[in-house]
Amino acid sequence: MKKIVVFFGEGGSNFINILKHQTNYKVIFGVTNKENSSALKEKNLPPILISKDHKEIFKKLKTLNPDLIILAGYLRIVPEYIINEFKNKIINLHPSILPDFKGLNADKLSFEAKKSCGITIHYADVELDSGSIILQYHINPNNFATFEEYHKELKKAEHKFLPAVIEMLCS
Repeated sequence: MKKIVVFFGEGGSNFINILKHQTNYKVIFGVTNKENSSALKEKNLPPILISKDHKEIFKKLKTLNPDLIILAGYLRIVPEYIINEFKNKIINLHPSILPDFKGLNADKLSFEAKKSCGITIHYADVELDSGSIILQYHINPNNFATFEEYHKELKKAEHKFLPAVIEMLCS
């Protein structure tokens, strides 16, 4: 059974979804920088570290020695020393088709441009939103009248494909 750590943000829906789909992996720990994350209201969570201090997070990761670290809506740049220590063990979920629309608000920017809409799951590298691509799923933005409608479809794709990729990487 592979040990997984999930970094998540304010919503935390991908974190909760990953917990629900554990098969050949076990989420042993969660990390967030958002004290008000909706995910923290859920029951039966693994231990969670709420911290903005990457040195503290790094120390904990070294102790846990996870097989895989998932960046799922964390929205902070993970320092180079963490990326290098866990090379090829960190994957990131990004809400556009990379290499277009790196960084924050990629979902909104790609939708407004009607270009590169969808998700990318890739290995994290020291350069922002780069690294080897594992999976890309395209969504046609013209099928949605509003960003809110598009965003719901984007979340469905994230919830479907992220656990599948984790399962594949843990087999």
